[in-house]
Amino acid sequence: MCIDSLTSTLSSAASASWQFLNSNLAIAVIGGFAGAIGGALGAQQIVERSRKREEGLKELRYTNAAIMVAHTICNAALMLKKQHVQPMRESFLKAKVELEAFKTKRNAGQIAGDIEFHLQMDMRTFPAPIVPIETLKHIAFQELSAVGRPLALVAVIEQSLIGLTAAIEKRDQLIKRFASGDIPEKVHANYYFGLPIQGRHVNQEFPDLVEVIYGYVDDLAFFSSLLCSDLMKHGAKVREALVKRSPKQVPHVSETEFSGVVKSGLMPPDTQYKDWLNA
Repeated sequence: MCIDSLTSTLSSAASASWQFLNSNLAIAVIGGFAGAIGGALGAQQIVERSRKREEGLKELRYTNAAIMVAHTICNAALMLKKQHVQPMRESFLKAKVELEAFKTKRNAGQIAGDIEFHLQMDMRTFPAPIVPIETLKHIAFQELSAVGRPLALVAVIEQSLIGLTAAIEKRDQLIKRFASGDIPEKVHANYYFGLPIQGRHVNQEFPDLVEVIYGYVDDLAFFSSLLCSDLMKHGAKVREALVKRSPKQVPHVSETEFSGVVKSGLMPPDTQYKDWLNA
């Protein structure tokens, strides 16, 4: 009797449950619950997509800003090279060739031994470039997801700028020594070209600085142009991901163009940095 009674009770409960599940009230409750869950999940997905899109747009904006800063640095280096550094080096090398020709003629007896070489020293000074390196560092290390070579390039750009500034300042100090008489006029050529003084002491500071300044300004131009190229590639990937999610109102990647200065020879060639590029 107990078993039959229990079976009957369970059967009645199941029947009642089935009737409830098939009632309009149950359908409304369950449907509402499922709709609430689906709506919450859908809203979460919308929020997540919106967040990713905003992050992507922010990344693209900062990438474009970094490209423009790197381009500014490159232009500053190329302008400094064209207006000051390249003429300085050419003037120095020309004077050096003239000195060697003078020595050759004097040794051959074509010039009297008591005639002195007339030296035209290029004592023009110029300032180190003032560029937004701190802005570039902040964007690259704090705002961008780019890793690897772009970050290495930012570091080497900063090193080149520091080295260039120090070398220009050192050259200015030597020029002041020439002008003040601290370096006697009779040994100007020795200091200017790094020749032995009284057959013994050699001071290579000035000719070394000419080459160092020229090298650093080339470094600054080359590495900042290379950073522009790397950042444009990074920006293209970021933009591609944004367009896949939603093609509407996605900014374009900023572009830079250095083909003109490459053809002119003002921009140093890649072969000059083969070891660095292969490292």
